[in-house]
Amino acid sequence: PDQLGMGFSERLGDDEPAYTVAERVADLGRLTDALGVDGPVVSVGHDWGGIISLGWALDHRDDLRGVVVGNTAVAQPPGDFGPPLIRLAHTPGVRPFGCVATPIFVRATSALSSPALPKDVRDALALPYGDAHRRRSVGDFVADIPFSPGHASYPAVAAIAEGIKTLDVPALMMWGPRDPVFGERYLRALRERLPQAQVHRFEGASHLVTEDAPEHVDAVAAF
Repeated sequence: PDQLGMGFSERLGDDEPAYTVAERVADLGRLTDALGVDGPVVSVGHDWGGIISLGWALDHRDDLRGVVVGNTAVAQPPGDFGPPLIRLAHTPGVRPFGCVATPIFVRATSALSSPALPKDVRDALALPYGDAHRRRSVGDFVADIPFSPGHASYPAVAAIAEGIKTLDVPALMMWGPRDPVFGERYLRALRERLPQAQVHRFEGASHLVTEDAPEHVDAVAAF
């Protein structure tokens, strides 16, 4: 599912507060409840959707059969200050311009792929974000990343990071090793929390592993 404010989903009004990660996890739970989704479920998430799907998994243990994550992070490894590209986009002076006023962040994300995505695919990924109003939640997502304990979403993210250590279901990590955002240290941090996980590296793939390696569907199906 698209997160509210992303893709072609509804946009927030200019005077509505931004969603937090805890609200997005709760939203996903409300959606699956409304759809009558019950077990067995294998959750699948990538990037910010990784932590949202893992939050959902912790709230739905009775229905959970397994978890799959693409390149994502649930916590900063010790001594790590966060991915430089995201820290730059997170800067208050950069975020409004790079993420909302212009499509720089949207376009830069699709440019991370290896091999390079065809132009029509890059254009399709950017299509839902044609103006500043439609890009508002892109900036909101970046702003909601908690790089320090003082951030409002830090407790929720920390709780998910600790909580997944208690998940006893099978796990799969499908990883693009050429990712300049979430590199090997983030994979190691995930594996420490989910030591039972299988790791499938798609050689040559970058951050958008599901675009770069369409064969990921075979790995997930086999899992």
